[in-house]
Amino acid sequence: MKFRIAITLVLFALSLVQVQGQLLDRAALDSVRTFRSLDRAMKDPALVYRLDLSSSKLKVVPEELRMFPNLNALDLSGNKLKALPDWMAELQHVQEFRASKNKFVDYPEVVCKWVHLKRLDLSRNALTGLPKCMGDLVELVSLDLWSNDLADFPEDIEHMKELRFLDLRAIQFEQDEMDRIQELLPKAKIWFSPPCNCGM
Repeated sequence: MKFRIAITLVLFALSLVQVQGQLLDRAALDSVRTFRSLDRAMKDPALVYRLDLSSSKLKVVPEELRMFPNLNALDLSGNKLKALPDWMAELQHVQEFRASKNKFVDYPEVVCKWVHLKRLDLSRNALTGLPKCMGDLVELVSLDLWSNDLADFPEDIEHMKELRFLDLRAIQFEQDEMDRIQELLPKAKIWFSPPCNCGM
């Protein structure tokens, strides 16, 4: 009887892990398999920790991603995305997100819901601004915004205390704005292009 109860408890605990998903440490995440086909990933949803759908001609994010409770790293680079759906907030274990070379004009605010996000690449889009919710990404270590149309940054980015790398090359900033960004993020190594002297 005790054995049967123990087995039931173990099975219940395992079901909770599957529902809640698993957050991997850096070493484990670097060593897991990368799925490069959505069809293949759908055959083993619980084993999908890293998914690469780059250069897949996507115009919308496939809703099948909701089936991957353990998704920790997602690459949607090189597609034709203009927005991210609200349901992506469900992907609470995303630590790495790449969506460079898409068609984002507005920053996809659903990204701010990923509280464990450590690496974010939105380079080579057409972003015109950043929302205040960027400050919620308190675990973010690396942020790549290279080659966007950004004009300024919200004060709230000062809450990103873990940020160490920020790429802002190929964006036209005046020197005063560059100085302000550096003051908000004193621990970050920031790459700027030469100042534009736009107000001259």
